[in-house]
Amino acid sequence: MPTRLPSRARREALFPALARYAYLDTSYRGPLCRPAIAAVEGYLRGVARGGSTAIPGWTRQLGECRDELAAHVGCQGPELVFLANATDALSRVTLGLNWRDGDEVVAPANDYTGLLRPLLDLRRRGVALRLVEPVDGLVDAAALLRACSRRTRLVAASHVNFRTGARMDAAALCAGARRKGVLSVLDCVQTAGCLQLDLHELGCDFATWAARKWFCSLDTVGVLYVRAKSLDSLTPHTMGLFSVAEPHNFDRLDQPPAEGARRFMLGAPPFAQVLALRAALGLQRRVGAARIEERVLALAASVREQATSAGYTVAPTGLPSPVVCIQRQGALADEALGKRLLRRKVVASVRPGIVRVSPHWFNDERDLDRLFAALPK
Repeated sequence: MPTRLPSRARREALFPALARYAYLDTSYRGPLCRPAIAAVEGYLRGVARGGSTAIPGWTRQLGECRDELAAHVGCQGPELVFLANATDALSRVTLGLNWRDGDEVVAPANDYTGLLRPLLDLRRRGVALRLVEPVDGLVDAAALLRACSRRTRLVAASHVNFRTGARMDAAALCAGARRKGVLSVLDCVQTAGCLQLDLHELGCDFATWAARKWFCSLDTVGVLYVRAKSLDSLTPHTMGLFSVAEPHNFDRLDQPPAEGARRFMLGAPPFAQVLALRAALGLQRRVGAARIEERVLALAASVREQATSAGYTVAPTGLPSPVVCIQRQGALADEALGKRLLRRKVVASVRPGIVRVSPHWFNDERDLDRLFAALPK
């Protein structure tokens, strides 16, 4: 681990948006980092100069990125597969379980619609979605487990809630679900890339996340984690070129599924996105996962403290969380608040009812000072 973070000037060179803004909106979309930009430019040059000749090299790098990412999040390479986005990854779970009429899924009522809508769609398969309402803004692991019945097959939740910043005790949820014989899936889109994850230790059967948020990479690449011991509980909802053991054996049409999570892959890999992710991941590894988590949580704690001192109401988070949601009450209810912040070169998510603030490791206290100077008193 480095003794200190890169200087502000170096961070602004790595993240061009940081030179223009107090950028505090990584939970919505991380600013693209220079290593990811360079990786995409290299991919484009490779296509322009050599077309298909570069495919073997990209394929090798895709495998290397998968293994490096697996080591970063505490799992094995074959347990990961790259897909289009986090919701696409979740669909491999919702469409892959062998549902029976009358089965149930349990989830927080205030969770992300990208998580809830695929679960709600299971009604056409005879599956009921049991939503657990928040109490004082929180839906904790115990409440979700209490809602599980003998018909519950799956419990689903975001590791960090997008509208409150509340952080689920994921290990307790997954352990409790396993004791009940219930499968678990976590949406880790708000924790992968900013908090240290150990998926094996958390104990979830499945997890999803995207590269565009805390990894500060490109859109249109999501990650699906399937615990090796849970692989047989899922059936690919359809098969494609890369879903089988020998995808380039064109003379053998009927083949067994590929080993591990690759069986959920259909068409050509998103090479440019994966190359960008590998470069962005390399930057994070150089900074150090422990240092990133320490920095993110310290800055988020500072946001909460300053917001409370300024008289704003902050949503409770339970465990320390990288996302801070300030209630839009009083002066913060101004409809022009978003435009006001942008005029002051501050980027945060101004949404109905909340201002969501999500600092990353590249931020510092001067960014927070600019935020609070721009907010109406």
